[in-house]
Parts: sequence; structure tokens; C-alpha cells
Amino acid sequence: MTPFPFSKSPVTDLSQRAPYFVSNFGFWTGVTDYKEAGIQFLTEFANQCGLKQNVSILEVGSGLGGSLLYWKDHYHPSRLSAINLPGEQSNFAKQLFHEHNLEVSPFIEAGWEKINTLTSNVYDYVFSVDAAYHFTPMNEFYKECYRVLKPGGKLVFNLFHLIDTRKKSFNGLLSFFYIPPNEVKKSEETILELESIGFLIEKKLNWTKPVIEGFVQNKSQMKFSLQVFGTVLQTITKILGLSYHYYVVQKPI
Repeated sequence: MTPFPFSKSPVTDLSQRAPYFVSNFGFWTGVTDYKEAGIQFLTEFANQCGLKQNVSILEVGSGLGGSLLYWKDHYHPSRLSAINLPGEQSNFAKQLFHEHNLEVSPFIEAGWEKINTLTSNVYDYVFSVDAAYHFTPMNEFYKECYRVLKPGGKLVFNLFHLIDTRKKSFNGLLSFFYIPPNEVKKSEETILELESIGFLIEKKLNWTKPVIEGFVQNKSQMKFSLQVFGTVLQTITKILGLSYHYYVVQKPI
């Protein structure tokens, strides 16, 4: 549920600031080190959606688990739940939860589709931090998020968008990043899709410059595998004309 190669090497390739182990692209405004950029991504993600204390949060695609610990330490939620694919990252996350006495209930080790096992109208927030663009079909993901949110609750997530649909013939390149090619759309299409389900669009921010361009510009300080990844990312986003966005959408009260 996280971009290649983060899903292959969760800690050794990305320099981390314990205990908030992360696997996002980073938010690079004012920083040049991934330890800072990765945490700053979480800070921006929370601040821009107005995250409050004492709320219930479901994170879909929770990766290494560091974001859940971050929400707990900084926002003291009443409940944390998560869904993440079984394997190396989830195993790492469970150990992190144990070491920091963090209760994540339930912690579902499966694809995002298992959100359909959760009760309706129970979460104040559904987060997908740098992960939702791996899901398919997105329309079903949006519908399930709408269902499990309380009235007034918010879905907060990141997506890649096509700037020029004439370049769709190159979409197969996205499989390199485990992104379903048919799910990458123009922003107008995504907004219509969300609104058709019932969501109100609270915020849509273009994070291409602080996130994607920041990662690419600072790749020389990272390990060789991430330097290669950054070069490929730069090439593919240019060929396809991709932009990267942050969404906050609300279930009406």
C-alpha cells in the first residue's frame, strides 16, 4: 500500500526519525532531509484537515505504523483502527505498537477491501496517507469510507491526477509504482465521483511541488535505490503529465 521501493525495504533505505517510522514521499518545504520531510508530511496532513483531539481515526494503508503513533502522541484520539496488507510492514508495525503500548483496534491485515467488515457511522476521520492511489476500484473505496464515517466525518487522502488525458496511452508505466492505470483520472473526474457519492469537497490542494518535486530534488542525499527511484519518478510524472493532490472531503451532517 506504499510506493515502490518503500514497500520492499521499510526502514533500511529511508532514514527515519524514531519512533515515527514513515513511508511517505515527504513534504519538503523548508527542509532537505527525509527524516524531517517524512514527519512534516504527517504534520501537514493533519493540520490541513483540522484534525482535533479525542476523535476516532481509521487509517487505510497504515504502512510501518509510525503515523498511527504520531496521531496518538499529538492528538490523543479516542480510538485508532487500521487496515494494512499483511507482510513486512505490518509485522514491523505490530512490534512498534507493542513497544509503545499503542492500542490499534481493530488492526486488519488485509487489502483495503476489508473496510467492508467495519461498522457504519463510527469514525470521525478516515485517513489514507500516501496510499489511496494504489486502490481499485476507487469508487468502491470512496463508498465504503462514506459508510463508515459519522455524519460530519472526513475522508483525507492523496491522489495522482492526469493533467492531459491525451497521454493515457502511457498509463501502463504506472504499474511500476503499483498504481492501477485506469484509476488515475483528471481532478474534475474525481471531484464529480466524490460528489456523486454524497461527499462535500472541503479542500483540494496541489502538493506536486512540495511533495513530488521535493522528493526528486533531494534524492541525491538518499541511498542509491531511492536515487534511482526518484529519477524514474521524475521521468514518468513528466511523460504522463501527472500532478499530486491532497483531498479533504466531508460526509454531510
